[in-house]
Amino acid sequence: MGTWNTKLNGNDTFQDLYQKFFELYNQGLHPTDISKKIEEEFVALFHDHDDRNNCLFALALAQWETKSLTPDLFQQVKVIVETGNDLDIWEGLGADEKTLEKRKKELFKFLNQISTEKVQAKRRSIPKLVYQANPLLILPSPDGQKTFELIENYVNEEYKDTTSAISWASGGGSVFYFGAKGKRITAKWIDSQTLEIRHDQSIEFVKKDDHFYFHGDQGVIHYIAE
Repeated sequence: MGTWNTKLNGNDTFQDLYQKFFELYNQGLHPTDISKKIEEEFVALFHDHDDRNNCLFALALAQWETKSLTPDLFQQVKVIVETGNDLDIWEGLGADEKTLEKRKKELFKFLNQISTEKVQAKRRSIPKLVYQANPLLILPSPDGQKTFELIENYVNEEYKDTTSAISWASGGGSVFYFGAKGKRITAKWIDSQTLEIRHDQSIEFVKKDDHFYFHGDQGVIHYIAE
């Protein structure tokens, strides 16, 4: 190797496992369940001679930060550090004496850190939700009193559903919605009290109103599956 990063988190294996742990943690999973999933997903690396220690170190740190460090995992890390097992692996990979000494200091620093229980578990990060509405159709009625709108909705750039509504100057309400992206659907006003919806026959509507009413303005909605 040309450049050695002696930090415990200075390799891809540690980072991948550690980040996966907190990805699941921030989704609300219990640390014990997360650890099981991690051990299953990274099973090959946990049995790899060169990467096993990196996996154990990453999992131990994640468990310690979430106040879930098991005695068994702590003992495994303790043995690895105190017997020089990790240093033997590094030496076998070509690390020089100076690098080994730096690594040794990092190892004992880490062992000392996780030997004392963390005061408070790391707080879960609530993922930021970014909503986006993409208008597909805006269709005013012939009398100019109301407007039909068809919208595709996205959360964090992922499709959520397709919704529709009829709105008046002072309010309105939804007409139908479904959860299938890219389906063919069109609309036209036959007259100010009749709205025609033509749609892909494969659409499964979650809501499908066949009439509308608002402050005395009422009408019907005809659906034609094609």
